[in-house]
Amino acid sequence: MSISIDPASLTNIGAPRPIEVPATRYRQGGRVMFHLTTTLAQLTQLVPKRPDPSEPIEGNRRVDPKRARNFGHYVLEKDDWVSPAIIVRAPSAEVEFEVSHSFEDGTAWGVLKIPLHVLTEILLLDGQHRTLGTFMAIDEINERIRTKRDSLEAARADENGPVIAEMEAALKKLLDTREKLNHEHIAVDIALVSTTQAKQMFVDIANNAKGVNRDFTTILDQRDVINRIAVELIESHPLLADRVELGQANNRLSPKNPNFIGAKTVADIARAVQVGVSGRVGARIEDELSRNLPEAASKVVTFLDLLVAAFPDLRAMIDGDLDPGELRVDVSPHRSMIASATMLRALAGAYHDLTEKPANVGEPKPLKRSELEVFFANLAPKMRMIPIAEDNDFWMSTGAFLAGSSAPQGSQGPMIALTRSLVAHARESQELYGENEPPVAA
Repeated sequence: MSISIDPASLTNIGAPRPIEVPATRYRQGGRVMFHLTTTLAQLTQLVPKRPDPSEPIEGNRRVDPKRARNFGHYVLEKDDWVSPAIIVRAPSAEVEFEVSHSFEDGTAWGVLKIPLHVLTEILLLDGQHRTLGTFMAIDEINERIRTKRDSLEAARADENGPVIAEMEAALKKLLDTREKLNHEHIAVDIALVSTTQAKQMFVDIANNAKGVNRDFTTILDQRDVINRIAVELIESHPLLADRVELGQANNRLSPKNPNFIGAKTVADIARAVQVGVSGRVGARIEDELSRNLPEAASKVVTFLDLLVAAFPDLRAMIDGDLDPGELRVDVSPHRSMIASATMLRALAGAYHDLTEKPANVGEPKPLKRSELEVFFANLAPKMRMIPIAEDNDFWMSTGAFLAGSSAPQGSQGPMIALTRSLVAHARESQELYGENEPPVAA
């Protein structure tokens, strides 16, 4: 028996074939551009050069791995994720476009062909974090699938029926999540430009981009349970109602700003009250807070009520006798760190730590509301000791202040140190006075 093969059928077998994608050709700024969509899984093939945090792309800023990882988690966890287009550059002489239909406005539909050897020349202009985040998302889901498969094999070897069923369900969920990456798309715009032109494009993109104010993001992002609590408080608590900067005008909290604090600060306070100054709201806590939203909001309301009771300026502000800006004006007798976002966050963190039930026998008991009110009230005059003098033992000993500053440092280390110091002072006050409440400073 002889086998015959048509030589024509072997044409191009073994030869590298270009990537072919449907695209729209258009012009922008005198440049030839192509707009296309690709699945998240295919993005790592179209832009194969994984952004490297240790080696910035020429003409681009250094990529932040944490920000990229957050995007990857966002894509994996949220079914209703959204993303703007990624912009890349490619050499003009190396790609081919077959026009299927042209339009009177100069655009055209067709098939864009990119040879494989050109892919490493496709470099990012905008979207480094989204691209790296996609790489990380694929790596993460694949690793989770591998680990779950190993656990499933071990359960099968042990013939553990209930565990096998649990593992199979978990594996299916992970496989479904990975499959989503093959069906969800992201837009890509390709510019046919030189390296010099690409650098100018990046500069122009950066100069003309307008970031979203964090206060405004807090109001908009109602998927986040902490933001939902913050919005409820902004609308209902007398200290905050009509006194919170919402960020739509992108205003800073200058002395002329009529607001007390920003929406993001309200969210930071709510988070610190729930989990402490350094705590994180993970999936489990997010679920717990969502299921008990009124109780979670009530806890923050209690803290805000305590502030109003302990700080006369806040009561005066509610009564309309004090403008919020006076808390920030240098020459005002009412100038106080109680208007500092970082100080409010530290107070909220201290409140969390001082009201938590002890996890182990022998740990300090939670402070009563009356005890907390007296402690906070005694802080009120100290809040006016600004700018902080170098010999101010009370504040400088916390490690959270620089001499001459008017508020604590906002980074994680100083914030934790300040919160611990406040908690220690509150505990020492109780040990000193016992059952007798300490006097409130005038």
